[in-house]
Amino acid sequence: MAFEFDSTVRGGMPVTVCYEIERASPSVGIPDPWIADLWLEVRGKRAKWLEESMHEQDRSRLHEEALEKFHR
Repeated sequence: MAFEFDSTVRGGMPVTVCYEIERASPSVGIPDPWIADLWLEVRGKRAKWLEESMHEQDRSRLHEEALEKFHR
């Protein structure tokens, strides 16, 4: 399943965060949904350059935001 939301990185740069969620699979030891892929878009286009230079703090925050939004 693919989802998206708007956020910021690098101290305020607006981005669209796109991500795919895989459902929990308790039978194989994965008890909770997890993020299978997460990428950034700027003005409707993928921003690989930004993904590669993103600070780990931003990356962790975006993963947390994605999971929170999925659980709503």
